[in-house]
Amino acid sequence: MTLSLNGWANGYQTVSVGSPNLSNQAAGAFQGTLSGSGGFDANPFYTYCVEITQNFSFGNPLQGYSVVGGVNYFSSVLVNGNPLPAAATTIVDRLGRLFTVLGGANSPASSTASAAIQLAVWESVYESGGALNVSSGQGSFAASSAPAGVISAANTLLAQASALSQSLYSISVLSNAQRQDFVLVQRVPEPATLALVGMALAAGLGAVKRRPRR
Repeated sequence: MTLSLNGWANGYQTVSVGSPNLSNQAAGAFQGTLSGSGGFDANPFYTYCVEITQNFSFGNPLQGYSVVGGVNYFSSVLVNGNPLPAAATTIVDRLGRLFTVLGGANSPASSTASAAIQLAVWESVYESGGALNVSSGQGSFAASSAPAGVISAANTLLAQASALSQSLYSISVLSNAQRQDFVLVQRVPEPATLALVGMALAAGLGAVKRRPRR
């Protein structure tokens, strides 16, 4: 698949995150296009970083990406030679709930919102357990430095996501061993929609069976 990211989606904010501390990271949503696999093609396409230490460049088509299911991806990720501190199923559930609150991966309303969502994504991936909170000193992953509005907005999103009874979005990852990996978010069909699809398929099969021979 080919991913072309042409810039920030409504800006970014500078933050410092992680342990050990990674200083002056630009946090925010990206916008561009995604092509090469029918069901995932998107224009415009909005996404967020999964990894903290990898990078990429705007403007040039980034080829060689593949779609990896969230559980498979997060089961195999290593940070400094170690697996992620939370179970892969937990990470996928956290991200699914986060994007349920957000209504999918869309253009954020401001640079503050953009950075807050990115922080919430990183917190969902790298936090070991307990309540999700990006404030300094809270849990195994946090933002040691970020604008107060970004911290507040991120924590509000995380609290809203944790309060949900279920996730409405499935999580995959656009993966490339040489470059930054990105979140891929898709709406899960509602049960009523799945039932209608099943009824349509059943009706179609019945019509085939009843077709007279010639």
